Amino acid sequence: MKKKLEVGGWQFAVNTRVLLCICIAYCLLPIASFSQERTRILFLLDASLSMKNEWKGGSKWDVARTALADIADSISQVPNCEMGMRVFGHLYPEPDKNCHDSRLEIRIDTGNVKAIKRKLDEIRPKGITPLVYSIEKTVGDFGGVPAKNILIVITDGEDACDRDPCSVSLMLQKNNIILRPFIIGMALQAKNFEEMQCMGKLYNTNTAEEFSEALKNVVNQSIAKTSLQVNLNDINGKPTESNVNITFYDLESRLPKYNLYHSMNHRGFPDTLIVSPMFDYKLQIHTIPPITVDSIHLKKNFHNIINVKAPQGYLNFTLQGTISKSAAIERIKCLVHKPNEIATLNVQEMNTKEKYICGAYDLEVLTLPRTFVKGVRIDQSKTTDVQIPSPGILTMNKTFEAYGGIFIVEKGGMKKIYELRLKDKQETIALQPGKYRIVYRSKSARTIHTTVDKEFEITSGGSLSLKL
Repeated sequence: MKKKLEVGGWQFAVNTRVLLCICIAYCLLPIASFSQERTRILFLLDASLSMKNEWKGGSKWDVARTALADIADSISQVPNCEMGMRVFGHLYPEPDKNCHDSRLEIRIDTGNVKAIKRKLDEIRPKGITPLVYSIEKTVGDFGGVPAKNILIVITDGEDACDRDPCSVSLMLQKNNIILRPFIIGMALQAKNFEEMQCMGKLYNTNTAEEFSEALKNVVNQSIAKTSLQVNLNDINGKPTESNVNITFYDLESRLPKYNLYHSMNHRGFPDTLIVSPMFDYKLQIHTIPPITVDSIHLKKNFHNIINVKAPQGYLNFTLQGTISKSAAIERIKCLVHKPNEIATLNVQEMNTKEKYICGAYDLEVLTLPRTFVKGVRIDQSKTTDVQIPSPGILTMNKTFEAYGGIFIVEKGGMKKIYELRLKDKQETIALQPGKYRIVYRSKSARTIHTTVDKEFEITSGGSLSLKL
């Protein structure tokens, strides 16, 4: 069906079905780009002598070999998915106790399903189980290629070389070489099962049917196409907030899995993220103060949306009046706290504007003496200006070493705000406008009666020199 479309005085005959398809494709651009993500699966296969043992459904080796060959056929049909195979325990006989008996038999690539099947037919189990060494070698197998790297371990026992597989697995995850590994155990003993749970997602199977089902489940999780959108909502519940760092942590291991800067796409909506559905997540949004969302469970093969209340406004911290160029001024900082709390949320530089979650804050400005501003309101998309009087500069020139300090009179009492540096011949400090007293005596004096008590006044933006 065709209709006339007028643009700028020109008329065009347009097929409405084609136009509808173009519109749908445009709307799904973020999802389409997601489908191009590469998934790289490496099978780490145990071919130690114990894999010859009979099982329910045949020997463990025959069960693993058959199931792996079948699943390789399925993987080969998945777009943007590569696979490879490392085998251990198959090169040297068991009496050799060779802890380096491991080799990448099929490198990670596409179009290698026949090579995998042929290699599985050739291999005969005969050695020990250098599991940890083999896991370490997968670093080179993946080769630092940016993709969703999946390690699937198939084994029937613990490491034979007395090494800890959990620490190696954790290292690979911390360095973002792989996501959390899958380990499919074949009749693991209870002790081994307990020790290997920290490696990753562990399945223990006791029959050929259970093993085949577990392998299919693991591969399905590996190739699942799952997307995620994080809406940072303003005070009106609209996802208008952006340009802030967000971190996704594996809820179980607490390791950071994705560290991204939130952005809007070309249509003005929160951008679509590419994430793995294999984990439950904790989300940290690095606003001031930070926002945390616990226990995020994603639906596989689905576009997930997380709504977070994150309304923000600005705090503009400036000095009022004449500003001296002295380095003493540059040392003034503003400590931002939640009301009636000691913990510091942020340290803001003078003459800067920063973004905060809407609400009330207490400010502690590191002037001499300190300036406190209570209950400062930050409102949605607005700028709250906080100005403090510009300090003045006091320069103290000393002809002798002196003990002393600078005081203010507060509620009828003396409060020290600064201690003189004994050996410095000259000291320069920034003081807020007001009246002060300096009390000092010479280090060499032998009587208390030589103490000097002098009053002085500091004006905003001014300078004063005292000779001691």
